Amino acid sequence: MAVRFSCRCPNTDYLGFEASPEAIVASARKAEELGFDAIFVNDHIIVDESARSAPWTNCYDPFVALSYVAANTGRIRLGVSVLIVPYRNPIATAKALATIDRMSGGRLICGVGVGWNEAEFAALGVPFRERGARTDEYLRVWQACWGADKVSFAGKFVQFVDMYVSPKPLQQPHPPFWCGGASDAALRRAARFGATWQPTPMPLDDLVERKVALQNASAAIGREAPPDTRMSFRVDFSRATPAQVVTELSRYREAAGLEAFQINFHGNRDLAQLLDAMERFTSEVKPQLA
Repeated sequence: MAVRFSCRCPNTDYLGFEASPEAIVASARKAEELGFDAIFVNDHIIVDESARSAPWTNCYDPFVALSYVAANTGRIRLGVSVLIVPYRNPIATAKALATIDRMSGGRLICGVGVGWNEAEFAALGVPFRERGARTDEYLRVWQACWGADKVSFAGKFVQFVDMYVSPKPLQQPHPPFWCGGASDAALRRAARFGATWQPTPMPLDDLVERKVALQNASAAIGREAPPDTRMSFRVDFSRATPAQVVTELSRYREAAGLEAFQINFHGNRDLAQLLDAMERFTSEVKPQLA
């Protein structure tokens, strides 16, 4: 089986240069042209001045950015990597996601996570220590909203009875959930909801151990097979050659059984360098992993 690759487009400054509408569209079109199977945007709303927050101070709204990407592409799947679920009212989020799935022709992937920036939670008025519980409940709210009307829900944070919410997603029963995080709670969430587990970059031994934990979490709820795994992987051609990237990806493929990666292209001065890195990856790395 050929290895599959998705990537991010620069709706933030995370990839090394200032985000812009032009860069978002150009990179998404390039990803589609080169055969990446999905393109993702990031999610932050308001961040503090900590060093960890620096790449996220300029972040285009993920829903608006995805709509823009959907209108400028035709085949590639698209999503948020990851949407910080507890930041937003879940009913409004379910409506936005269903609309994007409809307007993109059923191409949406729902990447989901609980978030990490306590200052951002405080600014948004969302209790930081409830983020896991809210995420689990909000995912169930989305599923309820995407089911047949009349819709009812009775939870700790959300309650409503006999309501109507449309459009429904084009993909049924709903767009796939790609679940981030690597804690025990995150793996239980992935086992319960996820089509894919998408961890951030981690050492190979840790990934192998966490995959075993995911398999155990899946078995504990009677799920026959755990979600697929698609680990995020940094590629920086200013620091590593294509041959070195092939070697590292091969290590993870052979030892952890990975057949898909989320590629994050780093070390870019501008859009032209990002597009060149995408071309080099496709021509010099991808064929070595077929």
